[in-house]
Amino acid sequence: MEIVFDPTVKTREIIMKCPRAGTLFKQYKIDYCCSGSRPIGEILQERNLNPTQILYELNTLYEKNYDEQRRMTKWEGQKYKDLIQYIIDAHHSYLYMILPNLQKTITNIFNKHGKTHTELSNAHYLFSILKIELEQHIIMEEELIFPKIISYEKSPTVNTLIDITEFIEDLEREHKHISQILKDLRDITDDFHIPEDACDTYRLTFVKLDELETDLFQHLHLENNILFPRLMKEMEKMR
Repeated sequence: MEIVFDPTVKTREIIMKCPRAGTLFKQYKIDYCCSGSRPIGEILQERNLNPTQILYELNTLYEKNYDEQRRMTKWEGQKYKDLIQYIIDAHHSYLYMILPNLQKTITNIFNKHGKTHTELSNAHYLFSILKIELEQHIIMEEELIFPKIISYEKSPTVNTLIDITEFIEDLEREHKHISQILKDLRDITDDFHIPEDACDTYRLTFVKLDELETDLFQHLHLENNILFPRLMKEMEKMR
């Protein structure tokens, strides 16, 4: 088997070459969105995970899905407007749909099961913060940041690029906070563990929270590891 990934490879490079690695990273609770610039070996050592085993799993996954990986890693060379439209269609639209529904069901299960499952109080609180932050975040992207990027692509100017890159640090900071809330939600709910006395709404809510986390990891990856670095590289070239 060809060794594509070794301990020195950054997590964002792994996920860009092998998008299916996102499932494996989620299993081992490895952040590839906001820690994408860190080498995988460093993260595995920090988390006290077995590097030999996990790197073998990553390389095996890449080899087994080689043809599919090539189709899935298309965004690096695409136009900004196409990547942005994909983010809006695939991820922002999903958030507009799922966040209000989850807020309703989390409130329902908190009201019904909160006395016997006290962790639901914190889960309800954290999700409420997450919902507000995500809604504000995607509005800012769609109404301010993304139009600036598309405008820059049509007519590149240094001033427009400077304006864009000044926002990137703020967006990445928000992404880190969003990732932390997701981590806290998972910790509080014991990895979205569904108790034996859970009703159907309880079960569905935790399944949907897990799905939301997966979608957000993919969403933030496209911005943190592809869109933003491309813009920052262009900024470096102009200096």
